[in-house]
Amino acid sequence: GEVRGTTNTYKERERESTSVREKKKMSENIINKDNNKQMTTRERQHIEVAKLEAELNALKVDAFAKPGNLSPILEKMLVLEKSYRLSADFVATPRLCVAILAVLRQANDWQGICEHVILLSKRRAQLKQAIGAVVREAMSYIDETPDVKTKTQLIETLNEVASGKIFVEVEKARLTRILARLHEEAGRISEAASVMQEVAIETYGALSKREKVFFIEEQIRLCMKNDDYVRARILSRKINVRSFDEIKRLEEKEALKKKKKLEEEGGVDAMMMDEDEKKRFEEVEKEEKKEKESAVQHAKGVFAETDPSVPDLPTLRLNYHNLMVQYFEREKDYLEQCRCYKAILECELVKEDKSKYEPAMESCAWLVILSERDPMQQSLLHQTLNDDRLKEMKTYEELLKKFTTYEIIRWDELSETYAEEITKHFAAGHSNHQKQEEMNVKAGTTMKVDSSADGKATTKLEDLQSRVIEHNLFVVAKYYNRISLSRLSELLCLTVDEAETRLSKSVCSKKVHAKIDRPNGIATFRKVNNNSTSPGNEKDGSNASSSSETAPDQLLNSWVNNVDSLLAALDKAGNLINKEAMTHKVSLLTLEA
Repeated sequence: GEVRGTTNTYKERERESTSVREKKKMSENIINKDNNKQMTTRERQHIEVAKLEAELNALKVDAFAKPGNLSPILEKMLVLEKSYRLSADFVATPRLCVAILAVLRQANDWQGICEHVILLSKRRAQLKQAIGAVVREAMSYIDETPDVKTKTQLIETLNEVASGKIFVEVEKARLTRILARLHEEAGRISEAASVMQEVAIETYGALSKREKVFFIEEQIRLCMKNDDYVRARILSRKINVRSFDEIKRLEEKEALKKKKKLEEEGGVDAMMMDEDEKKRFEEVEKEEKKEKESAVQHAKGVFAETDPSVPDLPTLRLNYHNLMVQYFEREKDYLEQCRCYKAILECELVKEDKSKYEPAMESCAWLVILSERDPMQQSLLHQTLNDDRLKEMKTYEELLKKFTTYEIIRWDELSETYAEEITKHFAAGHSNHQKQEEMNVKAGTTMKVDSSADGKATTKLEDLQSRVIEHNLFVVAKYYNRISLSRLSELLCLTVDEAETRLSKSVCSKKVHAKIDRPNGIATFRKVNNNSTSPGNEKDGSNASSSSETAPDQLLNSWVNNVDSLLAALDKAGNLINKEAMTHKVSLLTLEA
């Protein structure tokens, strides 16, 4: 019985194995049949394309042989295009459209090219692939046009065809840039700016980020060239400074992937990756793996290749900050100009080049001095002073130290010591974007550099003098409790009336806390105590010293806190009294009686 059972099991296993083998053979036969079908369809497609190419070449030869009689040839090609278009053949239709334009280009018929671009794009049931091929083919003819008029006409025609079509938005953006450059070269700045403003480039998803940044920078530059600074400021906010670092990371990631692919494939262009690149590539793979394993996955767009005419990323970063310097220079915002120059000093093209970072450091030093005193200005002042590159420039290091130490700065000594630097930066305008201005830095003579938005003309030299007076007032407020106006005017190198005016302005702007006794000619400075003092915290039962007073808002807040604490104490005492009365079963009404 045992022998029979074993033989049965062996037979069952043999049957199962044979059935499995038969199934595998059947599946292999089906796959081979499908492959044969695919091969036949592919071969048919190749044969059809070869026939079409041969026919098109024959038509091109006829057109070249008879350049004056293109109408019959174009009619044949249009008939062929119609048949393929109506059959929705997205391989043959674009080839025919490109061939039609090639025949016209061979005959130098630029008017015909423009007409057929519009004709082919507006035909019934025209395919997207055909329109894209027509636009790209016609764009390749732009540099071959005989004159500017023909080039402008061709670009405007292509712009009209590409407008409103998302599948040719890359070509639309590049055509707009070319058209704006033509207007700018012809001196039509307002037209160039309006052409660029028509495109909301931030909504174009197929363009690479670097090309978008370049397009926005061109918009800003043309707006400022057209004196439209409001729109330029609005456009500048579309660029986030952090996006430069993001673009840099993406480009490095793509470069590492390409290098790795070439290394794996081998060949002539293969380049071996060093250890640092291998480590970075491993980090990139880990990041991508985390993104795939995460619960929320973000879609990754497909971007077109960046136009070769677009500058590299370090140049784009430097251009953006230079544009912002130009804008804030017009607005006379010294602090923002200083921040832009601090960003320029960190750019790759400037960071290590002494011939470039020294002028930027000089401008940064002067601008931080010209800025009004506030916490941000003080922070930038100390950052600039602590920069290692400034230690090589002893003149500017000493200048900044004067404004960081609490010592009186004599205006006459400062103007004599730094006369050469003042003439260099305030007379000619150190920025590359500022118009050249003339100014004499002699005793008592200055020329106007710019006019502010409210129409009051000021000079950079006057602003520098104001910053020196402001610094001296802070020094006086630190070391004096009371001072006569005559002595204050001597320290500030001003007349008594001017010293009183300057002090009043500083008090109104809440930079200095002081009172002026005009009959006696005495100014009393108050050192504001930011920490509110409650009566319980006073030492020796006295108020704060006369030289240190609390600001009105802080005094009011302290009084409100004291009243709140008093009411809380009364409420707590009432609760404790009620608790004791309930414990001892005593009526509070009987106690009152």
